Amino acid sequence: MSRMSRVFSFAFLGAAISVCQVAGAQDGLYVGDEGNAAAAMAVQPASVPAGVQLVELERWIWQDIMYSVRPVPSHMTHPGRRQGVIGFVSFTEFEGSVPLFACVANDYSDHFTSRDPGCEGHIKKTSDPVTGHIAATQLPGTVPLYRCMRTGLGGRRWGDHFDTTSADCERKYPANFEGILGYIWH
Repeated sequence: MSRMSRVFSFAFLGAAISVCQVAGAQDGLYVGDEGNAAAAMAVQPASVPAGVQLVELERWIWQDIMYSVRPVPSHMTHPGRRQGVIGFVSFTEFEGSVPLFACVANDYSDHFTSRDPGCEGHIKKTSDPVTGHIAATQLPGTVPLYRCMRTGLGGRRWGDHFDTTSADCERKYPANFEGILGYIWH
């Protein structure tokens, strides 16, 4: 990467993080943020690979379904209400990235993200099937993106997958830790 590209990448990331921090100030902290994530970011400056186009990874909630999405154009909206920003993913592929697919449970009771292009046997969304691209291995300035599942919800709902940067599933009870999806900028 040329020096100019690197300078531009750091400047772009700084601007993106500043914008998100302003939005975060309105919403509180990042959704699922742990205190140690901010400390880790201070120690390890962000490095954005060539080809990365950062976009927010937002969390929305509709009824009791939590789901992660990219922002939509201002004339559109996602169903439910926005809880906040989880972090940043790339709109475009980059070296060492994996796609994060937008999936829906076969009975439509859950919306979730997955690295599996077959959505783990469920339905891949036809509109915006890829939520974004994330790093497969940890890069400087990234944090793990975990997937958790809340269980025992009311009505016919048994569970709800959600993404977070919190290794303890944000202490949502009862929630099961399912693993690391990849790494996002925070």
